[in-house]
Amino acid sequence: MPRVADREARRAELVMAAANAFAQQGVANTAVSDIVKAAGVAQGTFYLYFESKDDVVLAVAERFGSAMIEGVERAVAAPAKPAVEKLLALGDVLGDSAAITEASELIDILHRPGNRAIHDRMAEHLTPGLVTIVQDIIAQGVAEGAFTVPDVAAAAWFVLGGLQSVELSGVPLAGMPAAIAQATELALRALGYSEPTA
Repeated sequence: MPRVADREARRAELVMAAANAFAQQGVANTAVSDIVKAAGVAQGTFYLYFESKDDVVLAVAERFGSAMIEGVERAVAAPAKPAVEKLLALGDVLGDSAAITEASELIDILHRPGNRAIHDRMAEHLTPGLVTIVQDIIAQGVAEGAFTVPDVAAAAWFVLGGLQSVELSGVPLAGMPAAIAQATELALRALGYSEPTA
């Protein structure tokens, strides 16, 4: 059993060394030799865990994506929490993903100009999980009478597309929380939610 743990630990070390190298040099400018040098291992050791640099790029993206999904799941986990609050919590997490401890070390790497490959692979890894979470929130909101949409799946795609477009539009990282909050408010209106008047 310790050998499995050691193998997993070594792989995690290589992933973090790759993430650090990507942060300093960008994905395109980082060679496998840079990654192994940062990890302090022989080049052959890298190939025991990854077939290519593309594989380690994917591993970095998956690590970030998994941390994001875990952060979102924690934010929306309370069954008694109304759907509107869950959608707002989702927006808070996506807008301030640097607040997720596991993701904070990778957030800057992801948004550097030379690291689009990591970003795109992370999005591929993240989207299916987010679609399921958003569908569940919207279905709950429909059951609660807070949302009025004829197709929960289409509504989930619409909401996620809107939130993703904030990032793709070039909003600076510092402005992301406010921009995501605005997009979430628009999504609530599109879902048929109107704030109760006192």
